[in-house]
Formats: sequence, C-alpha cells, structure tokens
Amino acid sequence: MVYQLSFWQVLKAFFVPVDPFIYIVVLGGAIVLPPLLLLGPILRQFKRPPSSRNFRPFIFSELFALGTCALAITILAGTYTGSGVWLKDGVLEIKTGLGAPMAIELKGTRVELVEAGGPWRPVLRTNGLGLPGLSTGYFKFANGKVALYFRHGEPSHEVVLESGGKYYVVAYPGVEKLYQELIARGATPAKL
Repeated sequence: MVYQLSFWQVLKAFFVPVDPFIYIVVLGGAIVLPPLLLLGPILRQFKRPPSSRNFRPFIFSELFALGTCALAITILAGTYTGSGVWLKDGVLEIKTGLGAPMAIELKGTRVELVEAGGPWRPVLRTNGLGLPGLSTGYFKFANGKVALYFRHGEPSHEVVLESGGKYYVVAYPGVEKLYQELIARGATPAKL
C-alpha cells in the first residue's frame, strides 16, 4: 500500500483548502508591495513629458517579485514531492520531506484510528512544513504529545501509532484503509 504525493498535489496544497493568510502573503508580497515601494518614482514619471516616461523599473520589479515568489513555491513543492506513506513487509515508512523515511516495525506497534480534530489535533509545529493542504514534520498535539505528523488534504480521520515510546500520526483521505492494513499486518489496536 502506497500513498505518495506528486509535484502537482504538493503545489495544490499551497492553495487548497483556502487559507486567507497564504493569499495575503503571496498576493501582498508579490503584487501589492512592489508598486507601493515604487509609488514615488512612478508618480515622478507622470511629471515628465509623455515621450520621456520610463516605467521599466516598475515592470521589472513586478516581474522580479512574481518570479521570485513562483520560484520559491516551485522549489518548496519539489522538495516535498515524493512525501507519503509506504506499507510493505511488516514495515510502515513515513517520508515527510528531504530526510530519509522513518521506518516503523509493525510488530509491537500500537495503533488507533481517531477522528481528526480531537486530542490528536496539532497545535504547534516544532519542525517541518505547514501549508493549508499539507502538514509534515514534528508537531505538538492538543493532548501534549509530540509526534511525527503527515497530513494531506482534509481527512476526517487520523491513524495514530506508538512504537518504542515515539508517536506517529498519519492523515489523508482514505486513511481508514491504512488502519485496516496495519491491523492485518501485525499492529495491535489500542487506545492512545
């Protein structure tokens, strides 16, 4: 069983579900800020005769800001392409970014299927990425536990695993099937 993110899924996670803060940062930083910074020089251009007006600095700064923003988003999306969950041969692997995947042996692992938004609701990202549609890395949860977290989309349930005193939370649409596979391959159902 594999759940792996493509470049386009990661790119879509920047904007879906809609988060007004992200739009304000992207639109404000790339579209509104350069014209505001150049407002004085632009107004001075209108004082000149029409034949000597030069709007190139404004156009170049706008293109530079948009290009920089697009490049940053593309690089970040490329970095998290391939993130996901793999279940094979009694081992669950969780990859959350650039590092090596975290491998969890299912024997001796306790697992629970919980509703999203309960005590296993993330409240603080301590290391990783937090986008409207994708959260990966280490998070502190409402119950006080710190866990490796992988969430894509807006799932209704999460799978919580505990192995060797460490916690892992996986959430994506259809994660219920992963829970059933974990139980079938040797994980122990428990109340976490």
